[in-house]
Amino acid sequence: MRNDIRRRRDAHVRTSGVCTEHSAIFDATPGGQKTRMTLATCVADADRQLALQKQSIEDRRSSTEQIRRGREALRDFAKGIVKIGPLVKLDEPLMETLQLPGTMSDDDLLAYMRGLLERVSAHADAFVAEGLPPDLLQTFADEIDRFVAAKDLQAKAHQRFAAAAASLREAQDKARTTIAALEAIAIGTPAAHPEILTKLRVAKRVGPRAADDAATAPPAPTPSPAPRSTTPTDHVA
Repeated sequence: MRNDIRRRRDAHVRTSGVCTEHSAIFDATPGGQKTRMTLATCVADADRQLALQKQSIEDRRSSTEQIRRGREALRDFAKGIVKIGPLVKLDEPLMETLQLPGTMSDDDLLAYMRGLLERVSAHADAFVAEGLPPDLLQTFADEIDRFVAAKDLQAKAHQRFAAAAASLREAQDKARTTIAALEAIAIGTPAAHPEILTKLRVAKRVGPRAADDAATAPPAPTPSPAPRSTTPTDHVA
């Protein structure tokens, strides 16, 4: 979680807590109660979006590792097929041109592997006769499907994270405007003790406290010495 998002979240949670503690003041009118509940809803929504972001990050990490392993597995399958290819005698010189793929994108690698599988599957019996394990092509096809699934999971994780980030911004922006309304309600309520307004203003502060600011503030400049008097001095004759 970014520091600015965490600080806003903490400030909104604190402010909602103050409003709940003094709910009798804010719930004195239906509008005040609605505004207080709106803030609580915004806080809950923000926490839910943060949880979705965290889960999206975990899904993205998991899918990235699956993709990495999938690349290795697909290349191992291709290597076995390519090495047996020259032994397969067909009327067409198709298998003699089989080559291992070089460095390429995941999409290009996937296209190559699908093409290789289709090319070899048409002559599966001939490859098996030359030593290719009978179930290798089916296992190869399954690995391609797993690779596609991992790529889909990665893409969806990115999409969920972006959607959660947009919803989180919306929830925090709404919480900020709601807090301003709650502060106005406290100011305009005669029964509200000044202490409540002080709590609200302290709670809604985003970032370090005033004491922290004072501790890190640059020292005040040293005042200049007072100018010396220019009045002439009397001398005793």
